[in-house]
Amino acid sequence: MDAIPALGALRDRLAATLEPDGRLRDSASPALKRLRGDLAAGEQRLQQQLMKWSAGFGADAYVTRHGDRFVALVPAAGFPRRRGIVHDVSGSGQSLFVEPLEACEANNRLLEVRSATGEEERRILRELSRAVVDAGEALRALEGALAHLDGLRARGRWAREFGGVALTPGGARLRLKQARHPLLRMAERDGGRAVVPLDLELGEASRVVLVSGPNMGGKTVLLKTVGLSVALSHAGFPVTADEGSEVPEIASMEVDLGDGQSVDQGLSSFAAHLQVLGRMAAAASPSSLLLCDELGAGTDPEEGAALGRALIEHFAGHGAWCVVTTHLGSLKRIAGQVPGVMNGSLEFDETTLTSRYRFLPGVPGASHALSVAERLGFPPALLDRARALTPDESRALERLIAELNQAHQRAREAEVSLTAARGEAERQAAEHRAAVESSRASLAEERRRVTREGEALLGRARELWQTVQREARRDEKSRTDAGRLREEIHALERDHDALRGPAPEVAPPPALTAGQRVRVLDLGVEAEIVSGPDAEGRVRLKRGAWNIESHASRLTAAAPPVAERRPVAGTWVPSDDPPPLQVDLRGMESDEALTTLDAGLDRAVLSGLSELRIVHGIGRGVLRAAVERHLRGHPQVAGQRPGEVGEGGRGVTVARMR
Repeated sequence: MDAIPALGALRDRLAATLEPDGRLRDSASPALKRLRGDLAAGEQRLQQQLMKWSAGFGADAYVTRHGDRFVALVPAAGFPRRRGIVHDVSGSGQSLFVEPLEACEANNRLLEVRSATGEEERRILRELSRAVVDAGEALRALEGALAHLDGLRARGRWAREFGGVALTPGGARLRLKQARHPLLRMAERDGGRAVVPLDLELGEASRVVLVSGPNMGGKTVLLKTVGLSVALSHAGFPVTADEGSEVPEIASMEVDLGDGQSVDQGLSSFAAHLQVLGRMAAAASPSSLLLCDELGAGTDPEEGAALGRALIEHFAGHGAWCVVTTHLGSLKRIAGQVPGVMNGSLEFDETTLTSRYRFLPGVPGASHALSVAERLGFPPALLDRARALTPDESRALERLIAELNQAHQRAREAEVSLTAARGEAERQAAEHRAAVESSRASLAEERRRVTREGEALLGRARELWQTVQREARRDEKSRTDAGRLREEIHALERDHDALRGPAPEVAPPPALTAGQRVRVLDLGVEAEIVSGPDAEGRVRLKRGAWNIESHASRLTAAAPPVAERRPVAGTWVPSDDPPPLQVDLRGMESDEALTTLDAGLDRAVLSGLSELRIVHGIGRGVLRAAVERHLRGHPQVAGQRPGEVGEGGRGVTVARMR
């Protein structure tokens, strides 16, 4: 973008002077605006004058122009020639183009104004032309930048439509991944046959690849695909290949492709090939790409093979990048004899005798000439004679190549199957991981739900227990009502224990004697035996102020005092210490303070206090606000008030218990 010159002033001047269609604007100059205004007004006045004048000659008379002058077309019959100047006669001779004498002066004035207008327009255009010429260098730079940007945009659109990638030449490998010939890719997009992509890699160990195989197998297309990929990358065009492809920096490219014979130059096919092969030999270097189709063809097979081997040894010795196709069997042995040369072929289906067009590195290809001829209907007798004349060494080489291709095909099928199995295993592993995560999330949610339900049950049990205490203190309910409430408490505790899971199995005590501490299973509390079991197994127990009647089957030995772990339930054992009259929350965070406050409220209710003094301090008022919000929704609190002067003032809130 830095190469785009600043031409804003010239652009604004042209836009202010010219209409979009290229005509000069009236505002191009004050003089032009005035002259065009005078010209339009003069023409309008003259037309009106001529319309009045021609009205006296009938309905067929009208105003028109003849050349640069306004005239009236009137009937020729009976027109008095002294009333005007006749400029012309119509094609039929029935009408005259007449300029009235009284309109001559107005026409002359219009000619003068029109001439002055044209001169002003030419003056303005000359000035604009000089301004454009002065900016010529900048305009040429702008044209080049726009052409470059337009080219980049076109390449980007083509790459997006046909799957091309940008390759920067450089490196020590010629690697094409899923490369496709651009024309075949375009034909595939338009509904043609699916393209089999090319995977090819040449490096320091082997820069020369010798491709062999039958005719119509795709060898020439492979050669063209490699050449086009390298050429397009060096020209800055997208290459129809996948990401990960690499192209070395190439300084020269020589191609021997097709038949270059020329009658007027006296060149046979072989002579034309020799000319190109000579240029290849001279150009061979680490920065050259040499593409040769049907090396050694067009002459005696033995001499052609010898010449081909000499050229391949020369190319490999000079480190040139080279792709060579051939049908000569003796050249297929070079890969194991000349360093830097590898064989290659295109996969061939021997059942249908058609190519699969998939490149096989390291595997030479058989020509299958007689098999293809048989498939095309060649006379059987001639084929039998040809097979009989084929040397045993050639037949053995063909069989070896066929076995190698079959082994490669089996290995590739196994690789595809293994890749599919690995993909399926990875998919199932991913599904398993997702299922495990989902199960963990469900379990966590279930635990949270059970915890919420348990907390609700415990809260209800606490409220019931506080009700029992208040009723017991005030003696407002009968013992039957207290027993009913106690049963509700036990039922809630059992529901909570069920949510927590099955209780561990316990063994009954060996004997039940007075004064022994036991655990009442259905109540979830420990108590002391007052009197042993009677004939029906009934046992009288005492726990604090409670008198409990239970059955021996529902009792078990109490846990040792050190390891005692009480179940979460709405029970409370009175303490010998005097109940606290206040709770001090100063210096605590909100969560810790509210937990401490709940414990203090429980102790106050169970101790029968009517009020509890809560010390939270003044500070910024955050803790006080949290305490007030908490007390407003608390089931044990009937109301609240700020502390009075003797109670701590604003640093204290007094809660009134239910």
